[in-house]
Amino acid sequence: MNKTTTDTAAHRQPMKIIKRSEMANCYTMAEAIDGMSRAFASLSSGECEVPHRYIVNTSDDAMTLLSKPVFVTNQDKFCVKILTQKNTYAVPGIPTILGVVLLMDAVTGEILAMMDGDFITAIRTGAASGLATKYLAREDSRTLAVFGCGGQGRTQLEAVDAVRDIEKIWVFDPSREHAERFVEDMSRKTKASIEIGQDLSVLKEVDIICTATNAQRPLFYKEHLKKGTHINAIGSFRPEMQELDPAIIHSSRSYFDDMEDCLNESGDYLKAIGNAGHSSEDSSEWLAGEIGACVLGRIGGRINPDETTIFKSVGTAIQDFVVAEEIYGKSKADGFGTEIRLNE
Repeated sequence: MNKTTTDTAAHRQPMKIIKRSEMANCYTMAEAIDGMSRAFASLSSGECEVPHRYIVNTSDDAMTLLSKPVFVTNQDKFCVKILTQKNTYAVPGIPTILGVVLLMDAVTGEILAMMDGDFITAIRTGAASGLATKYLAREDSRTLAVFGCGGQGRTQLEAVDAVRDIEKIWVFDPSREHAERFVEDMSRKTKASIEIGQDLSVLKEVDIICTATNAQRPLFYKEHLKKGTHINAIGSFRPEMQELDPAIIHSSRSYFDDMEDCLNESGDYLKAIGNAGHSSEDSSEWLAGEIGACVLGRIGGRINPDETTIFKSVGTAIQDFVVAEEIYGKSKADGFGTEIRLNE
């Protein structure tokens, strides 16, 4: 290697590899919820550019590849998340959603960090529901139902528990084994009583519902709900997926992480709008707007204690950026993460 090449290499920034355990030790759900407030305000105010995510399925539809970039005005960094999602049977011990987040220097283009995307996706998605719950759920909410006992379901529970005094939780999952493991694990993280839901009749006692599944038909129906329920729906991010009964959507007020993406990509809302017989522009009674607009004070949240509210999320890259940028800053300050120089 000649001297010029050596000098150039020496001036390039190293890339940090930041592991899940390092992130979990330094970054709390409360910090993530606060971060989502900034993320969604940035999105709704137009201060970030979030191109349409790229989604491709394998020929047998067993696996989905997602790429999500984001650029933020007046920031010296940007990021992209690359994810895989397994759509068929789960492999024991391996999450169905895996990936990495790459944080990059907006001036030089250098990759500053590669982080575990599983952790970032789970905590930021849970935190988004925590933020929405803070704005939309009744203050006196004490009961919770979680549909889906994977990693996403865990952070949904943790986030809701962080913003409301939850006393009782029911969980639902097609796998009894997954549900039992969920109850065992999460009982150590909450003071609330947790049990496996035996049937949907318990929803008449539930104040908040979180759905985190790959379902392709409704998980429950309007007649199952009590008045004043708040729903965080995060599973349906493709047209063929569906968690919510259109009748619930039509009789509720819906708030979104990214309204355009939710209406164009989620089977929940594509079916609800189609069943309503008119366009989304004519659906203002049940399409309230983005949660970021609530944060900014542009629209209100819950109107009365008896209405049903929904927070619909398909996930947006600005969430990943906020978490990744904050964790990277902590790694620089506290000295964790492994530095490597791929160019050497």
